[in-house]
Amino acid sequence: MSAEQQAGTRVEMSYRATVEDMREALRARMRATSAGRRTRWLMAVIAVLLLAYAVLSSLLDGTVDVPLMITPAVVLLVMLFVPRMQARQFHRLLDAGGPCRTTVDENGIAVANQQQSSVLTWQALAQYTETPRVFVLLGGDRNVTSLTVLPKRGAPGAGDVDRLRALFDRHLTRV
Repeated sequence: MSAEQQAGTRVEMSYRATVEDMREALRARMRATSAGRRTRWLMAVIAVLLLAYAVLSSLLDGTVDVPLMITPAVVLLVMLFVPRMQARQFHRLLDAGGPCRTTVDENGIAVANQQQSSVLTWQALAQYTETPRVFVLLGGDRNVTSLTVLPKRGAPGAGDVDRLRALFDRHLTRV
């Protein structure tokens, strides 16, 4: 591909990550990966089983242990609040580096901020998913967790979001 053609497929982004970006990306990752779906399913099954046990115990014995009634609520609270806490932690790490400058082109993705820079080739990534606000890029190695979050608001224009999607579709599998 010539330098002129490559410049036409290059998208340069500038943004500062927010907690909501991280929260949305983590939720998308949970839906898009088999490990995330298993975790959500397992947590829900545990909560339902504990609640069913409490109801049956109440109906058959007439009593229910208070700790047993609290456990399903705790499981549900963990399901709700752990992703929020993780999003805040990721945001603190990212925000410490300042604004991000990201370039996406036919060679891969380059991300830089005031503290560090990294380059990911397309071979280092395998999949992507999209939410209304962010693109979430996922690594292909099962033993290495790779999560790259690209807020759409960082693209200079609406047409650039479409160009990003086209690049991702060309090099990655959409999940």
